[in-house]
Amino acid sequence: MKYVTSSTILAGDTGLAKNLTTYTTDVLVELGNSMIISGAVTIPNLTVNGNLAVSTELNVTTDLDIGVSGSLNIIG
Repeated sequence: MKYVTSSTILAGDTGLAKNLTTYTTDVLVELGNSMIISGAVTIPNLTVNGNLAVSTELNVTTDLDIGVSGSLNIIG
């Protein structure tokens, strides 16, 4: 599994970002990293060894694995 991110900074220094609503590849949040995904989002396989915050809705179609040091927070 490889680390995937599809965030793109918009409008220079505004700090706005976007992500896909449907991922076709697996997502891995590595130990020591933090990520936020804006939902609703669908991911085939999700492995969380670091920190992941998801807003609104998360749909994992195959496998969700949260490691011993992993943290998943779904907001909304």
